[in-house]
Amino acid sequence: MNTVIIILLVIIAISTFFSWIMGRNKQVEKPVRVMLFVLYFWLLLFVQLTVLGTLYYFGVLDALFQSMGF
Repeated sequence: MNTVIIILLVIIAISTFFSWIMGRNKQVEKPVRVMLFVLYFWLLLFVQLTVLGTLYYFGVLDALFQSMGF
């Protein structure tokens, strides 16, 4: 499988897990909890993609992948 697809799937899994953790601790109605999950999911996803894009821009990911043999 392509490395980019694996990285994106990991980012989605991390966002899903932490959104679920952050949303389930709220004592609100279920529709509000679902909206909080979606809000946290997209927020975490965009933050992770921004960090990944910044690392790619500065060449940190290239050095990391070369040291891993990709």
